[in-house]
Amino acid sequence: MFVSNITIENWVDNKDEGDFIENPSWQEIETAILELNGKSKTLVTLGADEETYMSIGGGEEGKYIVNVTFDNISFYNLVSFSKSEQIETLIVGGQAGDYPAKMCVDLQTVLLAAKTFVESGKLEKSVTWEEEKTFVTL
Repeated sequence: MFVSNITIENWVDNKDEGDFIENPSWQEIETAILELNGKSKTLVTLGADEETYMSIGGGEEGKYIVNVTFDNISFYNLVSFSKSEQIETLIVGGQAGDYPAKMCVDLQTVLLAAKTFVESGKLEKSVTWEEEKTFVTL
């Protein structure tokens, strides 16, 4: 398995009382993703090393965001271009944030992308990924 650890956030009041599991099984990973509720459990991070990880956040009303980095510099967001241009508010990492609707994907898509990343360390080819644009001011 490519992933070596999982971080599961669990917010109680303003404190994260989550778990860190080394060498998780797919069942532990899937359970953590299924428990995302957009309230107390808002972020799961699947780590391979310090620079390579997949973050899965949200969960309320079946809306999730997923991003992946292999170098902690370039990030890839899982997207659905069939969505409108409106903005959705999701709680990720214990904080509310505004995300383009195209970044809010369903659970089935999340599980497919996560399973591929967990097993091979690659981006699932049957879904759409968009490289995040960053701007640097010199």
